[in-house]
Amino acid sequence: MGFLQKIKYNLIKKIVKFFILATIKTCKIIISGEEEIKKLKKNNIPIIHIFWHRHIFFTIYKFKNTGAQPLISLSKDGELVSNVAEEFGMNPVRGSSSKGGARAFLEFIHSVKNNKSEILITADGPKGPPEKIKHGTILLAKKINSVIVPISWYASRVKIFEKSWDKFLIPIPFSKIYFSFGNPFYINKNKNNINELKKELEDELKRLENECKILSSK
Repeated sequence: MGFLQKIKYNLIKKIVKFFILATIKTCKIIISGEEEIKKLKKNNIPIIHIFWHRHIFFTIYKFKNTGAQPLISLSKDGELVSNVAEEFGMNPVRGSSSKGGARAFLEFIHSVKNNKSEILITADGPKGPPEKIKHGTILLAKKINSVIVPISWYASRVKIFEKSWDKFLIPIPFSKIYFSFGNPFYINKNKNNINELKKELEDELKRLENECKILSSK
């Protein structure tokens, strides 16, 4: 990356961080299901949080300063998201199902063995199809003996980018945001069927989003 491009990315990431903070600080936030996650972490069980790509905006804020490791693609857009994630105190791992996946896979395995960081994966990212989970997420969970925890959020008022492939969401200032941790899925190396698991996880993510949508509006 050239010098001018670095300056550009540094400026943009600061603006994006300010925008996220300025927006969410005006909102009322309600968190559900976090007690179960605290138990998992207390027992040193590796956790992979999965969510739809459209939920990145608040998820970055929710995991700020936790050292969590989001999987972010090697694309130019991914470079910006990675920079913003670092600004929020996370440790991005670069790669995707189409490029850099093997290296990212190994980095996660090494990281989990050493520091038990929570992993964040956009289950249908980086380019879709929307609401379809990639095989790699489940294969990683089997390899590191982790649980997969679906997460979702919605706000009482949101801006939906209808023309984006994922229908990206941004909460409108002064709205109510409802964020929920879903049911943990315990992955067995030998017994879990990948296609069945994908369907169950997709159903849980859809259920969570619908639940968050209803509860945020109350």
